[in-house]
Amino acid sequence: MSDSEPQPGVRDWRDPLRVDGPPGPTTPATHLVVGFDRHNASHVALDYAIGLASALNAHLHVVHVIDTDDLPIDPDAADWDRAISEVVERERASACSMLGALPGNWSYHAHRGNPAHLLSSIADANDASMIVLGAPRHGRASLVDRLLGESVSAQLIHHGHRPVLLVPEHSPASARLSRTAE
Repeated sequence: MSDSEPQPGVRDWRDPLRVDGPPGPTTPATHLVVGFDRHNASHVALDYAIGLASALNAHLHVVHVIDTDDLPIDPDAADWDRAISEVVERERASACSMLGALPGNWSYHAHRGNPAHLLSSIADANDASMIVLGAPRHGRASLVDRLLGESVSAQLIHHGHRPVLLVPEHSPASARLSRTAE
């Protein structure tokens, strides 16, 4: 077996993944797309999107783009593919656990590729009302990305045609939305 082949019993992280949640009690009125990764701002955005999807009776599409944050530090490690697969599986399990708060009408997607393009493609395929993202991270790399227009939010805002909702990392999130929907 070569280093680039997945080990038996381990899902190949290179293959696109879609997990559909249970059908909701009613047909969704709209669709929302939310970007998801391991960072806290992303978890807050998903929490907010869950409350928004509930309030709007929307199908929620959670999109995890497999990128350098998911890759192990040592690309020469013998278990490199297994390590990536484990990280991707932890992300899926984390998102699906959070989605348990939504009675249904959700899907989880994990793909490799350009984050803005993938988010936009899934939003377009489902005629989503908006794309929800966690606020951009802080730090020099994030600042450079924003200045060069490389951040996902900047790309979606400047080149996309759907509204983009940026959720601050310290947002009180979905609890308030759920109460207003009742």
